[in-house]
Amino acid sequence: MLLLLFVGCGDGRQFSQTEMVEGLVTLDGVPVEGAEIMFFPLSDEIGEGATGTSDSQGRYRLSSVRGAPGRGVPTGEYGVTVSKRVITELPEPIFNPADDSFERFRIEERIPSVYHEIHSTPLRATVVTGHNTIDLELHSATRP
Repeated sequence: MLLLLFVGCGDGRQFSQTEMVEGLVTLDGVPVEGAEIMFFPLSDEIGEGATGTSDSQGRYRLSSVRGAPGRGVPTGEYGVTVSKRVITELPEPIFNPADDSFERFRIEERIPSVYHEIHSTPLRATVVTGHNTIDLELHSATRP
């Protein structure tokens, strides 16, 4: 009966084996809290990406689209993007005549724009079998 529970449940999709990926995100040598990290597969064979968010010490752990939280990603080559958006409420709403609305919040990006897009980011990562520590060292002076 126990075997039937494992064999009989599920939706029939095959899930890739995932490997643990974690690391440190720094900008000009300073750990970045609240950075959103995305790994995009550079090969169609991988088929899925992964995301993670850095903690107060700049440490992150990835979760694949289909993997359990914090369980990593399939092996392979990835492009990496990093973003950190800070939303602040404005003391007074600002009228925007372009769309006849009031802006109540300001969104600021704290990571240089070169790291936001998969087409411009210089960051690449190789995930191998086993535990992967992939530190992401960002620099303010980096240009597209």
